[in-house]
Amino acid sequence: MHLFTMATVFIVVSLVSVEFSVAAFVDPAARRLDPQPQLNLLSRLASVLGKVMPVWYPVSALLLVIQTWLSWHSSGRGILLTATAIWLLASVGSILFLVPLNTRVAKGDADWQRIHRIWDKRHRVRTVALAVAAVLFTYVVVR
Repeated sequence: MHLFTMATVFIVVSLVSVEFSVAAFVDPAARRLDPQPQLNLLSRLASVLGKVMPVWYPVSALLLVIQTWLSWHSSGRGILLTATAIWLLASVGSILFLVPLNTRVAKGDADWQRIHRIWDKRHRVRTVALAVAAVLFTYVVVR
């Protein structure tokens, strides 16, 4: 496996792992906290991930696009195109449907708990979509 492919797999799978960790562990633990400590945790998490994710998502998408282009004449082109399309749709969906909600939660809007429940459901959908894309991509490049 080429170094570029290994780097792409690492970056894509590690991003999915972080999103999965938030969905499976962080948010359920946060929901058990009282409202103010929960809001403090979610605000801090939004601050940290809000600095990293705007770089991580586009880099991952760009690497997937390059990998698809490099593998254009391979037998896995269709699967790579599907994985890349899912990733791009999830990334755009994040910007349109998740980031605004997360910003409102982090600011502590009056209805932040209701907004966070909506965000949490959408985040799970995004996590599943990213995981599917990562599995499809990894399947093609390691076979």
